Amino acid sequence: MKAAWIGLGVGLWGLSCFAGPQFRTEVASALKFIERYQTTGDEGYDRGQWRAKVTSYVPSAIGVGKFNVPYDEPTAFVAGSIANVLSEIYFIDATFTSIPPMVTRTVQGFQKYYWGSLFNFYPSEYFNGVKIRQPRFMYLAPQWQGFANIPPDADTTSVANTTLHYYRSMVIGRQPTDVTAEVPEQVINALSAIRDLDRTPHIYNRLQRQIETGAFMTWLWDEKNPNMPHNYFARPDRGTRIPFNKNDVDCVVNANVLKLLSFARKDQGPGFKASCEHINRVVARKQFYFCGMYYPSRYALPYSVATNLREGVSCLEPSRQRLLNYVIAMQNPDGSWRNSFLARPDYIHSTAWALNALIMLGDPKNDLHRARIQRGVKFLLSQKEKDSAGLTYWPGQVFYAATFVARYPVVWRSTAYTTALSAKALLLADRFLNR
Repeated sequence: MKAAWIGLGVGLWGLSCFAGPQFRTEVASALKFIERYQTTGDEGYDRGQWRAKVTSYVPSAIGVGKFNVPYDEPTAFVAGSIANVLSEIYFIDATFTSIPPMVTRTVQGFQKYYWGSLFNFYPSEYFNGVKIRQPRFMYLAPQWQGFANIPPDADTTSVANTTLHYYRSMVIGRQPTDVTAEVPEQVINALSAIRDLDRTPHIYNRLQRQIETGAFMTWLWDEKNPNMPHNYFARPDRGTRIPFNKNDVDCVVNANVLKLLSFARKDQGPGFKASCEHINRVVARKQFYFCGMYYPSRYALPYSVATNLREGVSCLEPSRQRLLNYVIAMQNPDGSWRNSFLARPDYIHSTAWALNALIMLGDPKNDLHRARIQRGVKFLLSQKEKDSAGLTYWPGQVFYAATFVARYPVVWRSTAYTTALSAKALLLADRFLNR
């Protein structure tokens, strides 16, 4: 199988550049680390995933987790997110031939997360003979177990379908931008139907003046469905429900949807233009930290938009310079980036996101951009660690969070994701600085 992927990689070499010598050792070591810790399906995770931890703080007092206890959390979202960053590394440099087999295993492990052609954040299980969705390991007091029986969501659905597109592109040896993504109609229709129109906005969105945006909403479920349990404490077998019975608009979720729809050549469909306008408006207002209800970071949106622009989502061009100015302005003298004072500093993860954004948005001929990137790389390298096998990794810091009332106190971390982001930043920096 590995030999087959090497052969397919040859077809990509003409379209991608080899990593320069400067950081190749670190990138290769980080990829070996990620490969070493990919799950086989025998660890309580599904095949092709990586360990992620969810930790609850204040909500533990009411039965949501145990205080400061990190629980293993298998999800299609984390697996797909890591596989997507790895794929993007491979499409830059196809000599990293360990990546396609890893992505293949991730795709094979998606089975328990499908909801038709949509995807659910949680795997399926049964409660009183009824198929439901639940966290596999995190403690939930009985009254909260039904609350976690959530519907499919736009974020997981977009991320996982992007993984499938990257996988198919690898199989045929093409760049993903050169191939039309095979996105099922159920996915397109669900994304198009569940939008921020003719409704009372979520209080979180209202506070940010995000009203009737026309953008895509997070939960692919009708919030007005009379059959949806409205009692927060209804048992899981009473039915699927949106958390707190209210849908929402998240800027990073919208960026992930735009990326998928762009790959599918569906940029003229319902919601695409409105989503672009929403993100551009959020950037103009500098709502970086708050616009991502599930992403409590200043740098998740800059990274997501920069990735979209790199993949050709041209409707976000009005945000390019604003994002570039913002990322440069927020860098610390030591080369790091820090998250908002309202959240954890998360210097490593913030730097990985921001440095990627700066490289993708910057100009290789601009001396300031080059100097700032070199400074960011120096900081990132200073934070690397080694596992027992001597492989390079960066410790996982906050990746995303629970719903709006738990943006700070219920959070997920993934060392594999932070490491993949850091490896991607180093690879991009090599190419940027060697131009």
